[in-house]
Amino acid sequence: MNGAKSGPSPRRVAVRILRDIEQRQGFSNRILSEQLERHPELDRRDRGLITLLVYGVLRHRGRLDKLIDSFADKPKKVKGELRMILRVAAFELVELERPLGIANAEAGKLARRIDPHGRLSGMITAILHMIDRDWPIMDVALSDGSVLDALTHRWSVPRWLAARWLDALGPEQARARAQALSVPPTVDLRVDLHRSDAGTLRELLLAEQPKLEFIDVPEPAGDQPQCLRVRGGGDLFYGPAFEAGLFSIQSLGSQQAVRALDPQPGERVLDACAGMGTKTVQIAEHMRRRGEIVAVDASGERLEVLDAGRERAELEGELKLEIIEAELPATADALAADSFDAVLLDAPCTGLGNLGRHPELRWTALESNIGDRAELQAELLRWCAGMVRPGGRLVYAVCSLEPEEGEAIVAAFCSSSEGQAFTRELTQSWTPEQHHTDGFWLARLRRG
Repeated sequence: MNGAKSGPSPRRVAVRILRDIEQRQGFSNRILSEQLERHPELDRRDRGLITLLVYGVLRHRGRLDKLIDSFADKPKKVKGELRMILRVAAFELVELERPLGIANAEAGKLARRIDPHGRLSGMITAILHMIDRDWPIMDVALSDGSVLDALTHRWSVPRWLAARWLDALGPEQARARAQALSVPPTVDLRVDLHRSDAGTLRELLLAEQPKLEFIDVPEPAGDQPQCLRVRGGGDLFYGPAFEAGLFSIQSLGSQQAVRALDPQPGERVLDACAGMGTKTVQIAEHMRRRGEIVAVDASGERLEVLDAGRERAELEGELKLEIIEAELPATADALAADSFDAVLLDAPCTGLGNLGRHPELRWTALESNIGDRAELQAELLRWCAGMVRPGGRLVYAVCSLEPEEGEAIVAAFCSSSEGQAFTRELTQSWTPEQHHTDGFWLARLRRG
């Protein structure tokens, strides 16, 4: 035996995944998982490298393309798989600081599939050599240019979104947001405070994974006893603490909607767009698993994840959980109006607050998408309001910081005849630049 590794090259798999994301316009995490499942022979290190390359290239694509185009004789002819190979190699040079010889050799191997006679090898070598030599100077030049160009080419924000940020936030905050979204996000854990606490869980996780690094939650986030922020280590999904249901993986911003709703033991609560049930479980934790939760979503596949996790999350006993697959508001006949103490509407939106965790949205989202769901968002808010008992509360939340999806929807509702019965008690934004989390916006309304 010569000890040679079997299986595909991690870089080739990364290129294939990136091409698949580009062609299917799909979610990076789903396509990444699909592809990795096809290669069970890949070891943990190779899987880590593939993940790093995929998310890194998506996060820095605008910058990588600017470098490639600056040094290619005919940039428009550098396309398809060739461009993806160069993006991966340039990312390794610029962000991972790989030696030029290694990055160039690996790019050459990848190019053999589309260039068996090596006609492109000279061009690939020349482009990578110039990127390796000049990228620090280029970065400075891109950063010092106009703010719009800097956001687009240095920080890889699509130009239409960069222009929106500049208009809404001003140059300083827009640049801060872009910079915050250019680094890999942390992993945030939501501790089940009725079964453990942050200090105890921290010790358990360190015993499982000694290399795990804990990071302080930024001060502007305020008191967050349920949140532990980590980096490094291994796969947290397979440890004893996770299997025991002591924590869930959920970003800090996403955790705030249920905290604002503040469901109490014994209440009847509606999770109107439950998805895979991350917030449904969080609601149960706040209720100390006593009361009734109705979880509704249009996707039976997503709801199956919630149903399968009942035992781990202890969604039994004194808690009654009803799971309904339905396209809202089509369940109006099944659920009685004025019947819930609290309603959570985590509304469908563009997801533009998630550019850090879903960097592919930089290249798949369109400006026209922002208004596409406004009618549905408004309709869902009106329907959910009708489910709230007098004295009850409603939280509307979106993983987007674009005002058309948040403030505009709630303001229009509050000024309508249906909205006259409600008082807005709370409005919150969670931003990448201030809280180092995904962007989320929420409002809590109380019915009089």
